[in-house]
Amino acid sequence: MGKIIYLTGAPATGKSTLSVDLATRASQVTVFTYSKELARVTSTRVGPVTQNDMREQSAKLITREDVGVVDAELIQEAQRLKQTDGYLVIDSHPVTIESFGFRVTPFTKELLQQLAPDVIVCLYADADTLTSRIMADAAGRPLPPKSELERHVDLQSQIASIYAIETGASLYFLDASKSRAEVLSNFLKVTRIPDLK
Repeated sequence: MGKIIYLTGAPATGKSTLSVDLATRASQVTVFTYSKELARVTSTRVGPVTQNDMREQSAKLITREDVGVVDAELIQEAQRLKQTDGYLVIDSHPVTIESFGFRVTPFTKELLQQLAPDVIVCLYADADTLTSRIMADAAGRPLPPKSELERHVDLQSQIASIYAIETGASLYFLDASKSRAEVLSNFLKVTRIPDLK
């Protein structure tokens, strides 16, 4: 049966990079990039929206209703995949930095139970690593002070822990300050996805 893997972490921890690497190194992996799907759904309501736009204007663009549409699509994809022997990796981070502080748009308990992830992986990195990555390629991400970067990592880690408690999923925190190859190797190891390199 299919395996559901929830991949999360604060911005610039490397979720998108890891998702790209998975496509080339593992078989039968489908990646559901939450921000990409959210940009598509939001675009139908307000006109063209990119992932960079969402990073810059998150709470100004995205409504709870937009999130609800993507949640429903995600559940359908998870249910479809559970009938196969593949892997669904969900790339998502419900904690966002806003002009007023932080916003959290978590899954509901009901949705979490329907999703029923087998494994939750949360990427983390120190504030200096995140700062250097954002400075090198902002991609619409703001560069907050070190204290806010640390708070963002902590809040995202708390959400991952709550999800694991609610679902009984295995939970792993991976150090994303390691090399790209090491992060991929560690992810494949803890999720038990076969590496076809």
